[in-house]
Amino acid sequence: MTPAQLFWTIDEIAAATDGQPHSDAAANITANISATSITGISIDSRDTKPGDLFVALPGTTSDGHKFLPAAMAAGASAALVTQIDNAVALPQICVRDCLQALRQLAMAGRQRFQGIEFGITGSVGKTGSKDMLWHALSQFGSCHASQRSFNNHIGVPVTLASLPADADFAVQEMGMNAAGEIASLTRLTRPQIGFITRIADTHREFFTSTADIAAAKAEIFQGLEGLSTAILNHDDAFFENLRTAAIQAGAKKVISFGRHQEADYRLLSIDHHDAGMMIHASLARSPCIFTLRMYGSHLAENAMGVLACVAAAGLPADKAAAALVDCLPPTGRGRRFSGIYHSRNISIIDDSYNASPASMSAAFASLANTPPQIMVLSEMRELGEATAAAHAALAPHINKLAPRLVITIGAAMHDMLDGLDESISGFAAADISAAIAHLTQSICDGDRIFIKGSNGSGAWRVRDALCAAITPDAPQNTVKGASHAA
Repeated sequence: MTPAQLFWTIDEIAAATDGQPHSDAAANITANISATSITGISIDSRDTKPGDLFVALPGTTSDGHKFLPAAMAAGASAALVTQIDNAVALPQICVRDCLQALRQLAMAGRQRFQGIEFGITGSVGKTGSKDMLWHALSQFGSCHASQRSFNNHIGVPVTLASLPADADFAVQEMGMNAAGEIASLTRLTRPQIGFITRIADTHREFFTSTADIAAAKAEIFQGLEGLSTAILNHDDAFFENLRTAAIQAGAKKVISFGRHQEADYRLLSIDHHDAGMMIHASLARSPCIFTLRMYGSHLAENAMGVLACVAAAGLPADKAAAALVDCLPPTGRGRRFSGIYHSRNISIIDDSYNASPASMSAAFASLANTPPQIMVLSEMRELGEATAAAHAALAPHINKLAPRLVITIGAAMHDMLDGLDESISGFAAADISAAIAHLTQSICDGDRIFIKGSNGSGAWRVRDALCAAITPDAPQNTVKGASHAA
């Protein structure tokens, strides 16, 4: 999501990070400065591209320094390290702490950027909204946005360090697992426009109440500057709390969106059809009709927040709305596709990247017009003491959809099967392989298959198994869970 080109020289990186280029690397720089220009940032040698700066971060299971040869083989122009490896013929910049150095480089990247910075957080809908906003803003100039779900203490610095100085707009997603994390990220990002999608009971394992989650998400306003505008969901139970927090943090303006009759960017109605949704809206009291090639009222509601962001930047929201027809949901978040799987014609609804009670409810609602014959559900994570009740609460919604078969992955989701109607066949898979095997033998011609679960519980592996065997072309997995927070 970076149409503009990024350039760092190794000298600039060394200055920003208080680093010391290795003597051999310094000689290479002097000999040919253009050959050592940096055009990207990577933290995983498997994702490294020619021209990247490879940041050798310490890991919980393996140290990034072990992958310097792989990064070099992938075409990295240089590496940020805490210890020089003389066996690797790659320019290396030695720093005291690679993660801190990455943050320093992120601050330097943000400082030289003169465009409009948008910050997005919320319990659900962050990545989809980020992608829609990137798509909309790209109609008006060059826009840089975080990859995938790069929204945590590593992903945000990577995005900002990759920020082209000449981009017109930048969109940064921010997630959290604990209070104080958004505050740290927003001080780094310094958004001019802060957008909160919705507050929900995600990550209750780390918070005592939903109100605490709302307060933690409101930390995004602590970094507002410039236009200093807050975009808030008027339908949210914590709207007034968030509005007060934004004003107290210095927001100059609060713009609301949603179905509420007082929302500035109001969703009036949705006409569902096979190719998506026709949206009827009021954009700051101006009527607007536009189409989304997506499914689910929650996506239509988030689109209203996106259009509010566009308007807050002084751009025409109606033009942005018209452009959203070409925006597809990201991998694992409701994308639909069809093909032939083992001689059977099937369609797949891929919502496999993440799951929470709120996103499950929204996904089930989006299936009402075209219920699936088969559902593959892996358990929701990080719900703490609410785990059992949250999973049990799914059964009535599934019963309304009346699928022929429900395949579950994980103990908490297995227990949910007890609440299903007798007409629904349930299969508690011992592992992912068992789930794939049972699914394969159970598919009938014409089946619609819905796949959803938390990233860590593995529903996406079922999706990948289908993609590997389906024809014609199917979407491929590009999601890396390590970069994600809620």
